[in-house]
Order: sequence, then C-alpha cells, then structure tokens
Amino acid sequence: MAEQDEMMPTQVAERQEQVADGDCVETHDQALALMRRPDNQDQTTDMMPVAAVNQLQQSVHQISGSGHVPIFNPKDCTINIYQSKDGAHASHHSGHPSVDISENPPSTSQQPPTSHVASGAQGCSTPKKMKLDSPAQDAADCCEDALKSYYRGKGGFVKVLPWVGDDRKHITEIYTKLQLILGKDSVKLASYDDILQCKTKEGDPILIAVLTGLAGRGKTTLFDKMAYDWAVGSSQVLRKYKLVFLLKMYALEQSSDLVDAVFDKILAKDVSIERGALDMFIKNSPGSVLVLLDGFDELMTTSLCESSFGSILEILSGKVLRGCTVLVTTRPSHFDRLVSEELVQDPFTHVEVIGFSRKDVTEYVNKFYTAEPDKAKGLLKKIRSSGVLSALAASPMLLLLMCVLWREDCTLPETMTCLYRNGVLYIFKRKSLDSAKDMIEIGKVALHGLLSQDQSLSFKESDFKSIVLERALKAGILTKQTDRKGLQTHNCIQFFHKTFQEFYAAAYLQSLLKADPEKFHKILNEIMSKGARTFEYLLRFCCGDNEACTYEIMKEFQLTYPKKLSFKSKMGQLALHCFFEGQSKRLPPEEFIHSFITDEFRIHRLDRDCLNSVIYFVKCVAEQTKDSGNAYLAKVHTLHVRFCQWTWFIEELAVILCAMTNLRDVSFMNNADTAKLLRHLPNLVPKLRIFGTDLGGTAASWCMHLKQLKSLTKLVLSECSLNGQDIKQIAESLGDLPNLVELSLELNNDLGGTAALWCTHLKQLKSLTKLDLGHCSLNGQDMKQIAESLRDLTNLGELSLTGNNLGGTAALWCMHLKQLKSLTKLELSRCSLNGQDIKQIAESLGDLPNLVELSLCSSKLGGTAAFWCMHLKQLKSLTKLNLGECSLNGQDIKHVAESLRDLPNLGELNLSYNNLGGTAALWCMEVKQLLHLQWLYLIDCHLTEEDKNHIDESLSDLKKNGLVIRTYR
Repeated sequence: MAEQDEMMPTQVAERQEQVADGDCVETHDQALALMRRPDNQDQTTDMMPVAAVNQLQQSVHQISGSGHVPIFNPKDCTINIYQSKDGAHASHHSGHPSVDISENPPSTSQQPPTSHVASGAQGCSTPKKMKLDSPAQDAADCCEDALKSYYRGKGGFVKVLPWVGDDRKHITEIYTKLQLILGKDSVKLASYDDILQCKTKEGDPILIAVLTGLAGRGKTTLFDKMAYDWAVGSSQVLRKYKLVFLLKMYALEQSSDLVDAVFDKILAKDVSIERGALDMFIKNSPGSVLVLLDGFDELMTTSLCESSFGSILEILSGKVLRGCTVLVTTRPSHFDRLVSEELVQDPFTHVEVIGFSRKDVTEYVNKFYTAEPDKAKGLLKKIRSSGVLSALAASPMLLLLMCVLWREDCTLPETMTCLYRNGVLYIFKRKSLDSAKDMIEIGKVALHGLLSQDQSLSFKESDFKSIVLERALKAGILTKQTDRKGLQTHNCIQFFHKTFQEFYAAAYLQSLLKADPEKFHKILNEIMSKGARTFEYLLRFCCGDNEACTYEIMKEFQLTYPKKLSFKSKMGQLALHCFFEGQSKRLPPEEFIHSFITDEFRIHRLDRDCLNSVIYFVKCVAEQTKDSGNAYLAKVHTLHVRFCQWTWFIEELAVILCAMTNLRDVSFMNNADTAKLLRHLPNLVPKLRIFGTDLGGTAASWCMHLKQLKSLTKLVLSECSLNGQDIKQIAESLGDLPNLVELSLELNNDLGGTAALWCTHLKQLKSLTKLDLGHCSLNGQDMKQIAESLRDLTNLGELSLTGNNLGGTAALWCMHLKQLKSLTKLELSRCSLNGQDIKQIAESLGDLPNLVELSLCSSKLGGTAAFWCMHLKQLKSLTKLNLGECSLNGQDIKHVAESLRDLPNLGELNLSYNNLGGTAALWCMEVKQLLHLQWLYLIDCHLTEEDKNHIDESLSDLKKNGLVIRTYR
C-alpha cells in the first residue's frame, strides 16, 4: 500500500509538468484517471490514497482556467466527484465536476452506507469512491446500485394477502417454480435461465422472448423473481447484464420512452443519475441491458400506431437497441397483436407459462401453510378429489384464493366466479364491510376502463365516489399509489389484479341485463366486435352463476362467430368456459349446440380447464335431451380423444358415452384411465382403437367388457405396455366375438418369450383376417408357436411381424407358413433376417397361392441374392415386393431381377436405400424384362448421372407403358 501511495505523487507530478507546459488538453476525467490505483483498475469502491489527495491539494494553484473547485481533505472524509451537464447541480458551472464531502470512514459492510449527495437517492448511497470513468459509465454504475437496492429491498417482498397490510412474504419464501413450455415442440424448460440461452440455427442468441399465459398464471411473479435474482446475484445467466429494467406495461403508453420510464417508474425521485449519461450507456452497451416488460395486454393503448411508438415499442420492433435482450409477457389473446409486422418478428422465443403442475401445487400449498400442515394436507386432498379444482389450481392466482378461503372454513367452491366472489366477500368481511354495497358503482368504473380506447387499468380518485373509494381502499380491493411522470406526480387508483377489475366489471354488466337490457346488448355487441378473447375473463365472470346472462352470451357467440365454434378452436373453448361458469340448467341455442356436436366428435390435447368445460357442456346436453332420444349425441358416429387427462371425469364421460348410441369408430390415444370407460361403450361399436395408454398388468379388470362388444370388427391395442398374461386374458375374451376381423397388438414390446401363454387362444378368432404383432420383441421360438396356432385361421389374409428380431431363426418357424393358405400379405420388415432366412422363407411361401405382397425391407442381404433369389420365381401371384434397405449391391439386383421376370403380376418393386451407385449397367437390362412393372422405387440409392441415363434408356419402353420411377422422396 505504501509503495502504491508513493507512486501516485510521482504520476501527479508528471501530470503537473504537462499542465504547466500546456501539453495536456484532455478532459477532467482523463486527467484524474492517472490517480487510479494501478492494481485496482476494475474496482469501484476503493478510497483514493491520502497522499494523492494531498498532492492534488498542492497542485490546485497550477491548474489554469475558471470554475475549478479547490479541494481540502479533512480527516476521514470521502471525496465524491460527479461530472454534471446542463441542468444538473445548478450550483456548479455546466460541464464541471460537482464535489461532495461526506464524513464517513470506509465501510467494511457489503451494504453501502446511506449518506450521499442526494439524501433520498436509492441504491447509490455511497457513490463510487473516486470513480473516474466516463459519465455514461458512472451513470450506469449508480443506476445498477439503485436498481439492485430496490429489487432486493421493496421489490423482494410479495403481499400474499393484498387486503391485509402486514401479510407479506419474501419472494424466496413463497415463489414456486412455474411450468415453462418452449415453442411448438412443447419442450419443458428447466428454468427461466433457458429462455435467455436460446439460439438461432446459426448459433446467434435470440434476444426477444414472448411469454404467454392466462391471467393469474404467475407471469408477473416470474419477472419479480428474475429481478430479485439479478439483484442478489443468484443467477449465473443474469450476471451478464449490467442493468435490468422491470416495467409494468399498465403504466406505459405506446409512446413511452425507456429511459423516461426507468426514471419515472423505478428510480427514486431524487436519485443522482444524469439522464442523458444513462441513455448514452444504454445506446453504447445494449448487450448489457435486459428489459422485462410485464403485461403487454395491459398497455394503455388498444389501437397501435407505428408512427407513435416510443423507444420501448421500437426496441420490440427491432428499430433501436438491437443488441438489447427483451422479455415481454402477455395473455394469449394479445399474442397476435404483439407478434406482428409492427412489433415482434422472427427470430423470437415463444414460451408458454402454464402455471403449476401437481407437484408445484403441493409445494405452494405447503409453503403457504408452513405453520399449519394439517390444513395444507386437507386442502391438497380437496383439490385432488376434483377435476375442476385441479384445473383451477394450475393458476397461482386461483390457488392463492383457495389457500385464503380454505384457511377460513375449509370449504371451496368449484367455479372461478365463485372463487372470486367468495374472495371478495372475505376481503370485505375482514374489515367489517359489505362487499355488495358498492359492487355496481365500482364495476361501472371498472367496465368503462376496460372498454376505453386506452384500456384504463389506472384511475383517478375523482373517477369514484369518495365514500365508495374510501371503503374499497380500506378493504384492499383497490390500491392507491403515487405515479410519477417527469416532474409531475399524482395518485392513481388500481385494482389489486386485473382479474379483479374484470370481476367487478362483469358484476356491473350482469346488473344491466335486468336494469337496462338495451344497454347490456349494446355493450355485449361492442365486446364481441372488439374480439371476445380480449375480454375472456370479463365474459366468463359475466356468465358466472347467471343463467340469463349465460344464454344471451351464448347466443351472441353463435351470431358473431358461427364458423369459429368448435372443440379445437380457442373461440369455441372460450364459449364453453363461459357456459361452465354459468352452471346453467338451460341449454344454449340449438344452433350453438350443432356447432360443436356433429357426426364426428374429436377432442385433441385439451388441458384440464378446457376438458372440464367441454365435458360439462356435453354432459348437460346428454342429460337434458335424454327423454327425447339424445337428439344431438345420437348422431355422433366417430369419437376420437387424444392426449387428454380425464382421470377426474370418468363418471361424466360414462353419461356421455351412453348417449352416443350410434358410435361406429372409437379411438383413444394417450389418455389416462381409458380402461375404466370400456364398460360404458355402446355394445354396437364396430371399431375400437386404443393407442399409447399404459394398460400393462390390468387386463383382468377390463377384458371381460370386450365380450359385450358383439359388433366389434376391429380392435387395436397399440403401445399399451401389455404383457403375456394380459394378452392371454384378452385373447380369451375375444373368442366370443364372431365378427372380429382385425386385431393389432403392435408395439407391446414386453411379449418376448411369452407366446406359449397366449398363442393357443388365437385359434378361437375364426373370423380374423388381419393380425399385427409388429414390434413385440418376439423371438424365433415365439414365432414357431404363433405360426402353429395361426394355421387354423382359414380367413387370415394379412400378417405383420415387423420389427421383431428373428434373424437366424427362420428354420424354426418358416415351414408353418405353408399352412396359411389364405395369406395375401406378409410383413417381415426390420426383422434382421439374413440370406439363409430368406432362402427358407421363400421356399415355404412358394406354396401360398394367394400371396400378393411381401416386405423384407431392412434385412441383412448384401451379397447373398444368388443364394435365395431363384425361390422368388415360385411366388406367381406376387404384385408387390419390398427389398428396400437390405444392403443389396449391383450384382444382387441383377440376380433378383432375373428371377422376378417370371412373375407375371409383379407391378411394384421397391429397391430404395440400397447403395447402387455406378451399378445400373449391371441390372437395367434384367429389370427391362419385368413387363408388368408399374412402380419402381430407387430412392436414395446414390445413383450417378450415368446410372440415371442407363435406367432411362433401358426402361424407356416400360415407361411408355406406364412405369413410374421414383428416385427421390
């Protein structure tokens, strides 16, 4: 240290000589830069050595010019130097440093002391000791401190119960990780860190991310947590950002400027940061800036005008600060407005915030009831017992309401409207106030704000009657906060959350149906014309427990969106959500029902919330038309349900299935608890297909129901994890079905070595014409036993054994194939067969007079064709032969083609994926003899141009007769 102090005066002396000689014309900052400690270039908090200060005092008289400030250094004083511009620190000349001397010794605490030049300055309480970089860097440093101080202080606490002043929790105590789903491929992200690390195909970082999520799904809390994590340094990914700006878009307009918003909405009013310098840093170092824009759907503008954009929207559109990282949240209803030619364009990352998983719900409830574990256990049991509550609990906002209401009397309603209504009752009850007294008055203001051109989510005190405002503020349903824009401040009134504004607005709209029906319909028309999805929660709440409103809104959906109402459309799903909230016993208009219930009933990838609304609607239709012969559901002949978790809705589905009396085709894919529905299927169903559902080890509990399906002609149980015992019980049950002609058990890969258990029961399936045992891990011994059993099935025409490892075993079972006289199609693809296997199989197949299709693709046959090809001559009925991906070479093809010319009916030959490059001259002339050939596949055979010329010339006559040659996919 002493050595460093000795060096400093020498540097200053040299500097003095330069000044005296007139050789130095650098800026003040450059001159003082010499006094930086040589071993501490990047540190920002060290005190300037006393010796250096003394030398500076001695040299003051040598500095020429006007406006310089003499500096004296009392004991234990800190010297703070700021480079100010016009308008900043008016007591000093523009362009010269302002000096503050504070009597504070150097602090050893990690938190900076609180005394500083501007007593209220946030996070910049101890200015950088002799921070001598450029003004822009100084501004950024001070801003960083201010932001971090705010985010880890006030910003680090969450009001768990906004209506109870002292009920606050630190964000680390209550925050529960959300489910984040990336893009169209639905990749689940481990954390928000993954969003910031997404890259393009070229490896460039994707700097803009759009996070969509329904109201209350935790988008705001996620951003709060990110800001907190940056402030405390707990996220490695966030450490690369010098500045993180978290802005609530309900307080912004389309013309809002980023720097202005930071000063107005985040930084303290009297913070000592020069606005122009901070702006300069952001423009020069956009890669060091992360902007979190929360709530694009709440922006105070409904009609965007590109010419009016301020820098915030220009950042989103890529017109300015292109190196800046921006994350923006919005409800799904505003996604298309955000991702548009005017704003966000590719490349950007799209992430769905889908709220809590079942595990997350458990974690959240346990955190909420840390001191009351029995209540946590009871609430979780209640939620899991109900499909409706399980769906609602995915929303952090609704789960919070559940926790609050459960804490009171351990009961819960089962619609979103009732949850909010009970929540509001609870809020007012705690303050001994009547929640209904001011509902309409508050709702009128709330609705006007939602429908206004600028979508007002903030109000003036004068918008409310004073007594109404007083009671609402006392209860906590409304909050008052000071808003600042430039030098002007005013009080703004807001609802605790936008959904509460929508709830109150809906209450007012409901009241109009009786009080002023004409005005009700006028407002409803306005809502529908602006876009129903924009007002999703307003419409859902308006239907809540109100049969009359529900019917009118259903009618308006049908009139406004007749072509958009279906189970798969977002508009249709919203309409059904509204119907569910109404809990109406009155069915919607007939045209509305016909929009959804057609002869084909298809439900695909519905989340629990949507599935709940769909099932409720269809069940109501079933129950209320039961006495009239189920006029709507009886016309359904096709039912396809895929990727739906219906565990909680089995009883409701049973009612629906019983009403679909004319079902002809039923398909279930990847749906839990499918087996429980089998006993409710109409007995006349001819086709039943179940895919990707884990039924392993359960057949004993449901296979007897298959016996009742006397009209069944086709049964598919694919990829169901069935084991040998399951197949035994299933096959026994199917023996009583006289019309079963197709059975597929493919992709049940636990059947290897089990055929002895069940193959004899196949003999009873006398009507079977098609059997698929592909990819079942069968071995040679299994095949022997299966083939022996199948010889009694005189109608069996198609047999698929694809994907079973049968290489080197054909001698065990091929002779039994001779007995399958009715066989027309045999699939032995991907069975790892070798040349010896093919020889023995081909010999056996020669006795099958009806075999027209044979597939041997993906066998290991390179260089072996001479060994087995002559046996192909016996397959006189063959019309299609697949030898693709068999490692055949040119000589093999020559042998094969020579044998095939004796087959008078061969119309299709597939030789794709064999490496035949440079060999066409060997075999073209033989292929030319296949006079009836109509299709020749040579895809990915590495053919050269010379090969292609040979083929074109040799097969020109065949092409004239209709031959099609495919060399590409």
